[in-house]
Amino acid sequence: MKKILLLVLLILPFSVHASGDIGIPAKGGFPEYLFLEKVSEAEANSTAEMIAKAIALGRLVIFAQMGKLTDPELGDKGFTGAVFLSQWESSLEAEFMGASPAQQRIIDKLLWAGKLSMDNNQDRLNVKGVKWKHFLPAKWARETGLMFNSRTGIVTKQPSINYRHPSNAPDAKEIEVLTKLIKAGKDAKPVGEYAMMGKQKVYRYFDPIYLMPPCLACHGKPKGELDMLGFEKDGFEDGDLIGVISVAVPVK
Repeated sequence: MKKILLLVLLILPFSVHASGDIGIPAKGGFPEYLFLEKVSEAEANSTAEMIAKAIALGRLVIFAQMGKLTDPELGDKGFTGAVFLSQWESSLEAEFMGASPAQQRIIDKLLWAGKLSMDNNQDRLNVKGVKWKHFLPAKWARETGLMFNSRTGIVTKQPSINYRHPSNAPDAKEIEVLTKLIKAGKDAKPVGEYAMMGKQKVYRYFDPIYLMPPCLACHGKPKGELDMLGFEKDGFEDGDLIGVISVAVPVK
């Protein structure tokens, strides 16, 4: 009898796992949020807007260099973290005028993260003989967001209609916002609201991302054709809304 019971106990965990779903999110709980930087309610919207605009402008700086970065004949591109930061800061100068001390501290950490992301990818960017190096503005923004989060706790994402990286999968609120923005089309405006992340009050801000001509190589037409990265093209056109820059800033 004891042998039979032992056999059942050994088999039971395997049978339970075999009959259940695998690879799904765990139920309950909260993601691991630790908010190191917080702002007042009065500065919540403007802080989130600054972060979203900074990420959007950083993406544009990289877009402008994509011809050089994808040149397989060119080794050292000369597009170092310092060069990128200089161009990025120039594009941001007008955006950050009047920032409060708390906001400037957050901005400085974002600039640090963006430069570090570019520094970390130098070996990738400078390799010869490879055109597409799996480095795009979205990759830079994703890596920058992770390092920015490590020093601030502020959450940034790039959820999209047809996301390509798991970290950009939209949550329930982002799906709701994307649905509304798609209906608004080119008249879509940024959306912001207060919410809770665990026990922390945050201000969530969603800034629309519109496709530009360079984006159409992957997201354009014909729909369903494989792009250079092996994804199916979306069939979108220049100016179509594809996603949002999502920012969650903790509020004191």
